[in-house]
Amino acid sequence: MSFYIDQIKALMGSKNWGNQQVTVTLIITNMKDDEDARKLASVLQSIPGITNVVPFPRHRRLTITYNSSQITLEAIGYHIARLGYHYLHKI
Repeated sequence: MSFYIDQIKALMGSKNWGNQQVTVTLIITNMKDDEDARKLASVLQSIPGITNVVPFPRHRRLTITYNSSQITLEAIGYHIARLGYHYLHKI
């Protein structure tokens, strides 16, 4: 719980509600090769609100930076699923 409390306090103190950059690392369970990584990165980077995508195909991971006022993690997950991939988000 304290992680979320700290995040809320940081938002309240920063007065920067409109431009909150968030970086997450997702495990893409069925990302098998560089082609999958390129496909995911290309599509995700074209979505408004996503500012950076770094794939790690050997480890089946994507690091995504996005503006939380423009897009949610759930919406990003929706786009990943529409491409036929499955993801896990572990904190």
